[in-house]
Amino acid sequence: MPQPRKTNRLRILSGQAPRPELIIGGPLGIPDAPDWLPEKARAEWDRVTAVCGTHPLWLQHGDVAILTAYCHTWATWLEAAQDIADRGSLVPGRSSADSAGDDGPRLVKNPSVQIARDAAAQLRALCRELGFSPDARRRVDIGVLEDQDPDADLLNPERLLT
Repeated sequence: MPQPRKTNRLRILSGQAPRPELIIGGPLGIPDAPDWLPEKARAEWDRVTAVCGTHPLWLQHGDVAILTAYCHTWATWLEAAQDIADRGSLVPGRSSADSAGDDGPRLVKNPSVQIARDAAAQLRALCRELGFSPDARRRVDIGVLEDQDPDADLLNPERLLT
């Protein structure tokens, strides 16, 4: 019976090169954000790629589209959250039915509340796909830190005590 294949993380720990077929298109390398992304989405792109760039296998070329979607959704959520913080969850209604009250315009739900809720749900899904939550990171083979010695953990006697 053949032995099961080692994951890229185990191959790196044992001093072997990662199997290229497990790297879809190769490591990402930290590309530039798409030109059409809003400013806040570009800032998130820069933050995420800087963090993920320390792990050579975390983001791969096949992940550019989903990373772009994550950053754009982040900017949408941030804009809606800022509007809610500025104007509140309830805003004066604009229709004629809303202005028929004796006390002035009737308050209605701020549309940004629904936008923020929808964007937050999409962000949770994208974070899971990209390995951005602690639970999702356990399932993603992100490799070791570039400046970390892969054999240091193996030689550390404290690992046997945990």
